[in-house]
Order: sequence, then C-alpha cells, then structure tokens
Amino acid sequence: MFNSISATREYNKDSGIGNLEAAELTLGMGDLVTDAWGTQKVVLDKSLVHGLFTFDIPPTQWLLYENGTEVTSSSDIYSSGGAAYISSSTTNRTLVHRRHARYQPNRGQKYSASILFPSPDADGVRDFGLFNSSEGLFFRLKPNGGTGTLYAVRRYNGVDVQEEEISIPFSIDFSKGNIYDIQMQWRGVGNVKFFIGNPSTGKLQCVHVFNLLGTLTTLSTQDSALCVAFKSTYTTEAVTIICGCVDLTSEGGGNDTEEYESVYAEAVSVNGTNAPVICIKQPQTINSKFNSRDIRLARITVTCSKKATFKVWVTRDSSAITGATFKPLGNGSYVETDSTDMDATAVRATSITTSSMRFITSIPVEQYVRAEVTNPSRETIQFFIVHGEYLVVSCTSSTATAEVVVEWGAEI
Repeated sequence: MFNSISATREYNKDSGIGNLEAAELTLGMGDLVTDAWGTQKVVLDKSLVHGLFTFDIPPTQWLLYENGTEVTSSSDIYSSGGAAYISSSTTNRTLVHRRHARYQPNRGQKYSASILFPSPDADGVRDFGLFNSSEGLFFRLKPNGGTGTLYAVRRYNGVDVQEEEISIPFSIDFSKGNIYDIQMQWRGVGNVKFFIGNPSTGKLQCVHVFNLLGTLTTLSTQDSALCVAFKSTYTTEAVTIICGCVDLTSEGGGNDTEEYESVYAEAVSVNGTNAPVICIKQPQTINSKFNSRDIRLARITVTCSKKATFKVWVTRDSSAITGATFKPLGNGSYVETDSTDMDATAVRATSITTSSMRFITSIPVEQYVRAEVTNPSRETIQFFIVHGEYLVVSCTSSTATAEVVVEWGAEI
C-alpha cells in the first residue's frame, strides 16, 4: 500500500505563512519514504545503457555469438525494419551488449524491452533480459504445444537455479509486439519483479516475483554488472527474437565513480609505419569468472625524439598483435599490458595488423614536443574498453624513440 496522509493548511496571503494542521503528504511503499528530517524522498531514473537498431546492429555497442563463439557478423543476427532479429537457424545465436553497467548500491535497477516472437510455439528456447554464461535474471519463452509459455529465470554460478512458469493474468499473443520489464531491488539479496504490458489497459502489470529477501544463504547473483542479452536456442526448429529497443536503468543514483589507473612505456625504439609502442589488454575472465569490469579511456599522452604520428587502435582479435607477452598491472587492477616498464617480465609487441583493428584517432607530434588527447565530450561520448579488447598505440617515425602514457577510469 502507498502511504498517503492528507494535509490541511491555513494560508495568510499577507505574511506568506501557512499553518500546517496535519502531517505532510507522503507517498511510497514501506516505512522509509522520507529522509531523516521528514523530507519526501524522490527517485530519478538514470539510463545506464540502451539499444536501438534503426539501420544496423551497431558493432560499437553489441557483440555477436554463434554457439558461444564470438563472431564479427552473422546472417542470423541483423537489423530489419528498425528492429533487431536474433534467429537460431540450426545453431544458437546470442546478441550481447558490450557494456557491463555497474550496479549502484542502494539503488533499484530496471530492464525494459519491446519484443516480438514469431511462431511463439516453435521448438526452441528464447532468453532475454540480463545474463551472461555464469549469472543472470531474465525471461525465457519455451514451446508448450500451443502458444508458448513464459518463465522467469535466475542463473547463479552457471546454473539456472530458478526457472518458474509465469502465470499471466490476462490474454497475450506472444507473436505480437509487447513490453517486458524486470525490476530488481538487488543489493545482492532483494526481490525481483517481472512485468508485461497488459494490452487491455495499456499499462505494465507485475506477473511474477522472485521473493528472495530473507531467504538466501548466498547472493542472488555473483555479479551485479550483468549484460543486456538475447539468445535464441535451436532444439528442433529455428526460433527468432525481434527487439524494437532495450534499456537498462538505475532507479536513482548518478554518474558512477571510477578508480584511476594508468600505464606507460618509455624510450621504445620505433622505425617505420605503425610500430607498436604500447598494448593494453582487457582479459576475458578474472579468476576464471566473466570479466565485467569495464574501463573508460581518459587521456593519452605521447612524445617522440623525432617528428612522428601516433595512432590509437582497438581490436578484439588477439592475432592482430604479434610478439607480445601481457602482464597484469596488479594492485587491484586486472588490466594487462606488454610494457616492460610496468613489468620486467612482459614482452613488447613487435608488430600489429591494423587491417584487423578499428582506428580511433591520430596524434601528430613535433620533435620532443609533448602532445595529449582526451575525450572531447566526456558527458556524451562513452569510450569504454571491455572484456576481450585490446587498446594499441602505434608510432610512425624514422629511427626514433617514443614514449606513451595511457590513463583511464576503472569501474570497480
């Protein structure tokens, strides 16, 4: 029930003083709806990540997988009519957002998507919500000899520990477009609610709850930075998920804080075109667990003993870097580098294949003149390096020595 106490005022127009005869109006669920001084608490939603598919599946936002193997393109994951199509064909297809938006403690979190399911009773499985191979909170559509059956699923340490059928209290056609939301108290132990749009009212309606508060001896999931993801799994028939748009929102909170980290390389000999000066690696896993700790690039500083041009690249192809041995930074950071100045046991890359990399920017410098580049619009340009990615700084010069410093913020 909502707390609601009406207030009565007598107001003096001349003095501007009101006489409050009853308690102030308060709204909210539970007893903690005001601050310590009695001021009404207000929650403003903040979108953490979102997805639209008007022209394509943006490769800067999304990763594609076939049978668990990452691919750069797939004929079964594509954009059409402004929507994303994820089809299983004769194998499994997964579309995963690159970002792992970190949960902000003491805040709620909400997943929202618009979805259609062609042939909802086809013999396959369709998952959508927040999940990776190890952890998750998501919807699942399975065949049921008629119109399909929807489930609420919780995944913990690689096991689907809860798969509960959702009893929908209104008529729904899964083949038609609808909205699906998941609202989480989280804090690692809170309840999780599942919502579907009720076609007759035009409003979201709660259709299922994981009542977890006060019931678990572990956290509900081991990782709060879950991926927005869609997966179509082939059983005996191909199945498809069609998504119009998707969003992950923090209920309250603001811009997340980050921990400062940096690497450097000194007096690196360069000669020729695009000689690697420093390479940075975001590992796929941390202690055998999925790496959901993203880093946001802040600044790159360079200098060279001769006139030179530095270039910045990103790749997910490890074979594009030759000769490197990466070592972790340590001191709480799991990011790795080939800089022998950071770790004497590292080995610098000897060459790179730029055709397998995405060009980011170029930094021309004069002899012994220090230059730096920063994010030109930090509030609107989100430059994250995520699991499985490499950041490379190369230098084009003739028989020179180059130096680089790379700085970033890590979401801890």
